[in-house]
Parts: sequence; C-alpha cells; structure tokens
Amino acid sequence: MKKILLCCSAGMSSSILVQNMRQVAEELDIECAIASVGAFQIEQYAAKADIILIAPQCTHEFERIISIAKPLSIPVLLIGHKEYGKMNGKSVLFRALKKIELEQEEMKMDRISGFIEQKIMPYALKFGSNRTLTIIRNAMCSAMALLIIGSITILLPELPFEPLQKFFEPAAPFLYAVNACTTGILALFVAGATGYFGAEAYQANKWTNTVTSIGAFCLTQYNPEVGIDVAGFGTSGLLTSIVVGLVTVRILSLFELKGWGIKMPDGVPPAVSDSFSSLIPASVVFIIFGVIAVVLGFNLNTFMSTLMSPVSNLLKTPWGYALYHSLMGLVFFCGINSAVVCDVAYPFLLANGIANEKAIRAGGAAIYGATYGTDVLIWAGGTGATIGLMILMSFVAKSKYFKTLGRMSIGPGIFNINEPIIFGTPICFNPIFLFPFVVLPGILAGSTILLMETGIIAMPTVSMVPWTTPPILIGFLMTSGALSTTIWSVLVIVISVIVYYPFFRVADKQQYEKELSESQEVLSEEIIE
Repeated sequence: MKKILLCCSAGMSSSILVQNMRQVAEELDIECAIASVGAFQIEQYAAKADIILIAPQCTHEFERIISIAKPLSIPVLLIGHKEYGKMNGKSVLFRALKKIELEQEEMKMDRISGFIEQKIMPYALKFGSNRTLTIIRNAMCSAMALLIIGSITILLPELPFEPLQKFFEPAAPFLYAVNACTTGILALFVAGATGYFGAEAYQANKWTNTVTSIGAFCLTQYNPEVGIDVAGFGTSGLLTSIVVGLVTVRILSLFELKGWGIKMPDGVPPAVSDSFSSLIPASVVFIIFGVIAVVLGFNLNTFMSTLMSPVSNLLKTPWGYALYHSLMGLVFFCGINSAVVCDVAYPFLLANGIANEKAIRAGGAAIYGATYGTDVLIWAGGTGATIGLMILMSFVAKSKYFKTLGRMSIGPGIFNINEPIIFGTPICFNPIFLFPFVVLPGILAGSTILLMETGIIAMPTVSMVPWTTPPILIGFLMTSGALSTTIWSVLVIVISVIVYYPFFRVADKQQYEKELSESQEVLSEEIIE
C-alpha cells in the first residue's frame, strides 16, 4: 500500500484534495493511504510516507522539506497551481504514484549498480588495465591492415560469380603471393610488434626490442633439416611469437633498468651506444630460445598450441563461443571496452579464419565457424548487438531524449561504433538492459555456430574483415558472397530489434514519464512565479 502525504500551510485546504484523491483511488481500486498535514508537522510524519506532495502555497518550504525527505529516500513532488486550484484529485494521485514507481525503480537500479561497482568492477578494471594484455592487443591490432589486404586477395578469386572468377583468374598467382606475404607471415609481424609495444609499455628501447624479438622468434622456428621453417611464420607460430616478444621485452627492459650492459663513452652516437648496451641482454634472449629450440629440439609451436588448446577448443564450440560473446557484453556493461576480452580470443579466432582460407585454396571446404568475421557479424551495431536498440530509439521512441540519442547514434552504429548508445542510454550499470546486452550476443553467437555446423548457413571463407563492416554486408563479405549467411545477417538485425523491444519499452516509458513530470513541474513553477 502506497502512503501519500500532502503538505500545505495548516493541513486544512489540502484535506479537500485528499478527499478527492481517496475517492478516485476507491473508484479505481487503488490501494493507498492519503493524509494531509501542515508544513510545521512534516518532521513528525515524513518517515511514514512513500511520497510527500507540497501545495503551491508552501513553495517557500520546498527546500526545507527536501532536506528532511532526502536522508529518508522519500521523493518530494510540487503540486501544480492549476491542479490544486481545481482540486484535481485524479491528476495529483496519478502523478504521485508514477513518481513513487520511478523512485523505487531508481533505488532498485542503484542497488544493482552498487553491487556491480563493488563486486565486479574492481576485477574488471584490473583485467582491463593489465599491461601484458594491452601489449598483445596493440601488437595484434598493428597487423590488422596487412591481414585485411591478405584476406581481400583470397576473397577476389573465390567470389561465387563465374564472370568475376574468370576476370581474376590471370591475377590469381599474384593475389595468392600477396596473401602469403601478409597473412602467411603473420607471426613474424606479431613478434616484432610485441617487442615494439612491449618496449613502449616498459619505456625501453623500441628498435632494439623489435629486432631482438624478430630474431629470437626466427630462432624458435629453426629446424636442423631445413633451416628456418617458414611454415611457422603463419598462424601455427602465432602464440609462440607473442610469448617470445613478451619474454624478450622483460629481459631487455630489466637489463636496461638495472644498468646491466656495456657502457660506451659519452661521445659515442646513441645508435651505436644502444647497440652495444643491448648486446648482453640480447645474447641472453638468444641463448634461452636457442637452447630450447635448437639444443633440446623442443617445438614451441606445438607446446603452445597444446597448452592453449582448452581455450581454442572452447571457442570452437557453440556454447563456448556464446560464453565468449556474453562475457564481452558483461565487461562493457561494467564500463570497460570489450576489447580486453576480444584480445584474448583474437589469436585463436584469426587462426581459425586462416585455416579456412588454406582449406579452400586446397580445394576443400571451410572448417571453423568461429572466426573474427563471425565476431563482426554478431556485433551488429557494436558489442551487445545494439543495432536493434538504435533502430527502436530512432523510429519508435516516445521520449525526446531517446529519439534524439537513437538518431545521433545510428550513423556510427552502422559501422559497429556504439559508445554513444552505451554511455548515453545508459546501458552501463543499467539493470533494464542487462539481459539483452549480455545474453543476446551469446544467443546469436551460439546459434550462428550451430547453423554453420549443420550446413544451414555458409561457413566463413575470409579470415579478416574490418570490424567496422556494416551489418548485412558482413554476411556477404565473410563468406565470399554466400546468400544463406547474408540472409542470416539480416535476421540478426531483426532478432536484435525483437529482443531489445520489451526492455526498450520499459526504459522509454520511464524516460517519457520523467520528461512529462519535469515539464509539468517547470510549468507549475512558472505559474507560481
């Protein structure tokens, strides 16, 4: 039962309004207790109320009553001049009940947000600011342009349109050569990039770390029978290249920090001095990886693949891939960019995509559904598949705020940039959107893999597409033009709209009522003035 307390000068004139409100409540079978008191009695009765209504003649008491009600978490509402003059019990009652409902919902949201901030946020922040993960993320992103070029060279000869295939047929050897020199030596790029960005993170010499990481990685690919085995320069050596780069950076930065190394006189050029100062730590790096790979004959590529196989195998399953996408949504729900999760999975998903490309070039079929291209298909407007929410805000919203936000966000959202909608709605820490934002991507991800594995839609044939590829177009590009996956990318948008709709309606209703309430309060104040 809701308890409504009216406050006027002496509690006399408001008794008429109370009577009208009680009559309306009785007619509509609304359970509530309504009473009126004088402003001087407010301290005595405030704690027993769910809301305090202030008559226009007590506007001068507004700040004092607010100071009493705020510590008790009780909302205060100023009755409009016209409402009070007409003793409009129905209007005042409905406004009071809506205000109570909104206040309780905000308190509920505050409790959930508080739990997230206290229990989940510290771990998410720690994970998101991890220096090692930052180095890996930057290293992988630095190679993205080359990977896109490599993927385009696979896409063009494989387009499912015979005239185009014939057109690109003479250029196929050239295109495949470009692919071999981009995607085919990915691990070599990443080894150098890990050394570079690692040196940046540890404030060490970038060039020294870069070349040492590349050299040490090449050493791990040495085979006594064939020399350096360039087959390991592709995705099979990707995990090894990351480890080699990280270890190299740690050793070189430690020597630099401690001042261990050959000291050259002040007059020696910096380039020469740096080369000599890194001579000892670089030698240590080469000795470590030389002993492991050459002396002991230990295959680091195989070891790393075996060590990380649980993660790799998990991502290949529908439920594991679904969990990965839901985890991205949960991290962003806590206000941290989902890249911290995506970066962990990125090497494995990229390896799956490149394996698909190799299988197709060999005359076979794609093997894996979980690739980076599939990620982009699931994102559909950005992490959380928010394209549906943007569409609803733009074309269905009643509230001015959501309509404006939707139309402002849908442009970037087409290219999977959805920070405006995430922080503007807000989605972060907002319990209303917890389910669609976290669970929907998981459902879409798991369903996509199942549809691919059962042959209902086509597997991805291109390892790398830009993450800004728009919805619908992604289904076409990632499968070299397969109609089935293109149709599924359309359905992803439709599903996003359907799933977000009930949650959007709740949020839009609250925002719309808030805007009405604020406009009425402003109007009341203007009339009083």
